[in-house]
Amino acid sequence: MTSSALDEIDEGILYALQRDARGSTTTALGNRFGVSASTVSNRIDQLESDGIITGYQATVDYERAGFPLNVLMVCSAPVGERSELAHRVLDIPGVVNVRELMIGENNIRIETVGVSNDDLTRIATALPELGLVLKDEILIRDQYFQPLKQFRIDEDRTGEE
Repeated sequence: MTSSALDEIDEGILYALQRDARGSTTTALGNRFGVSASTVSNRIDQLESDGIITGYQATVDYERAGFPLNVLMVCSAPVGERSELAHRVLDIPGVVNVRELMIGENNIRIETVGVSNDDLTRIATALPELGLVLKDEILIRDQYFQPLKQFRIDEDRTGEE
């Protein structure tokens, strides 16, 4: 299934799950979109099978969880090894997110968390051992997420925003 094959119900389900997966029951979604809860459940199963929904995860406030340092490490990896190295970085304790970019330089972005500078130094020291060149370290103040607005169903159809 491709995005062009998604109908309004699929898009509405994706929007609702991105907005609040934990609080989006199949019954509530079914009522919202005028279909049964089992239809919503079947749609979610199909979206998962098609690889459109790839997982569910909690958004964590690391500072409140006891990890006050949240740092973005910008690295360069040889293009031919980029994907393999990006996956290997996930094994380093304190790494919470890795993004592989389609550019020549600075093509790996690694989000890290730690309690102290020693935690960040340990992570930064491990990166060259894997074959990455650390180019920059940026302290993250905050992050903001939102669902893809194109998946939002018109409120006239659903009666809700």
